Amino acid sequence: METRIADCPLGAKCEEIKIEAGKPMLYRCPWYVQVRGVDMNTGEETGNWGCAIAWMPALMINTANESRKGAAATESFRNEMVKRSAQSQQMQEALFVATQQKLLQGEGKTCE
Repeated sequence: METRIADCPLGAKCEEIKIEAGKPMLYRCPWYVQVRGVDMNTGEETGNWGCAIAWMPALMINTANESRKGAAATESFRNEMVKRSAQSQQMQEALFVATQQKLLQGEGKTCE
């Protein structure tokens, strides 16, 4: 079975050459855009032209992936901060106990 791309749902053509005043003019649909990026499989930079409406599913998937990465980085940062906070609290408690012991030992001394 042969597959063909259907006409634009908006009734436009992506690019169309028209003759105006004897000169060819290129009319480009405002929805016909170039999406640039890096191919995740090969690492090569890409720049493909296509309809913005057709790009939407791929861009939404990419946005979800980037959001997931950001959430993972935030969670990792949070876990590190909790760990450091616990260490800091333990150090403060140890310092407090040591200070209290010194004060208690010093209570029995008399002033000269």
